[in-house]
Amino acid sequence: MFGINFPVFTRASFGMRGSYFAVFVRGVVACIWFGTQSFQGGQCLQVMIEAIWPSFERFPNRLPESAHVTSAQLLCFFLFILVQAPLLWLKVSSLRYMFMAKTIIMPIFGLTLFIWALVAAKGFGPTFSQPTRIKDGTPAAVVFLQCVTTAIGPKATLALNMPDFTRYAKYPKQVFWTQAVGLMVLVTMCGVLGATVTSAAQVVYGVSTWNPLEVAKLWNNRAAQFFAGLCWCFAVIGTNISANSVSFSNDIALWFPKYINVRRGAYLCCILSIATTPWNIQYSAKSFSSFLGGYALFLGALVGIIITDFWICRRRSLDVRALYKKHDVHHFTAGFNIRAFFAFFCGIAPNMPGLAAACGASGVPNGARYLYSLSWLVSTLVAGLVYWVSFKIKPFEISPSQEMYMDGVEGYDPSISEIPQHTKQDKEVEA
Repeated sequence: MFGINFPVFTRASFGMRGSYFAVFVRGVVACIWFGTQSFQGGQCLQVMIEAIWPSFERFPNRLPESAHVTSAQLLCFFLFILVQAPLLWLKVSSLRYMFMAKTIIMPIFGLTLFIWALVAAKGFGPTFSQPTRIKDGTPAAVVFLQCVTTAIGPKATLALNMPDFTRYAKYPKQVFWTQAVGLMVLVTMCGVLGATVTSAAQVVYGVSTWNPLEVAKLWNNRAAQFFAGLCWCFAVIGTNISANSVSFSNDIALWFPKYINVRRGAYLCCILSIATTPWNIQYSAKSFSSFLGGYALFLGALVGIIITDFWICRRRSLDVRALYKKHDVHHFTAGFNIRAFFAFFCGIAPNMPGLAAACGASGVPNGARYLYSLSWLVSTLVAGLVYWVSFKIKPFEISPSQEMYMDGVEGYDPSISEIPQHTKQDKEVEA
């Protein structure tokens, strides 16, 4: 096991200096997603407040409709920021019991909500039985792929965050099953739960909404409303800290190791996330799905390059010591791996017309729009293929004097136990 985080791991594929670009891309996404999650947490807090004080529903709105947010929503957003702020001071390892509680509480809550939906709708409702209706004439296959991309979007961030947490594991098998169950089984169950609750809302209340909090507001039981908001609020805090603030902190610490550590990075992420105006991202399902597809294509290019570099070009071997040396095999050309940058821009290029259309541009051909429905997959495959071809045309050194292999993978040499000495810069980051 390498025991390195994402910023260090990207030095192998992008170069010692080129890794700054890779972590910048991920850091921007983490900051935006932190704000998006915080706004969702504010909505959870609003449900809780309205359950305790129903008069809060009549809170006067001083903002225009074009703001895409009400005064009550904005107030709850900042209240949620204040609620989670103290937890950002703690290290992730100190919050292990909170995460353990989350893994117990949320499945129980999700199962309870699922049972309610089945009982209230007397089955799965019309969502699973009604025929496909697409108003704008887009082919059903394209809409299906758009939904797949929307589902992949949030997980694209988690895919790049894995080294930040798996670095603490002793063996790969310790994290394999948790990732397999968490990202495949539980995420799929969440999708089924969302569709089932939406269907139940159509049957019981005659309302079609993709937001489960809107469904909770329709309940006649104020206690149920409060605990639903509390559970979702608890889940959002855990996700925001583990998936967003940690990754942003690691990324920004690479840029400014002398001034930024994990704690300072977490609070900086919190402050900058406010400037992303997450209410504009989430004011409708269309805008939210456009956001997910937009940033997924950039992360997909990173994923394609990193996977191709490690699994195909380097064949799972990596000289960890060289990742901490300025002039070694990972220095490439002046610290930049030109192949990675060329592959990255080639990976995102096919999706740029579709991204422009999603942002409101006119005159974009339908073919480009349809291709954009597979933005993450296209950018991943194209970037990975271009990187591999570039490597074949001009190979780089992949056989250092002493290799270190991932423990548990074929070819691992257990006799190599020396851990690379951290530089002064790395020690400042961990402080």
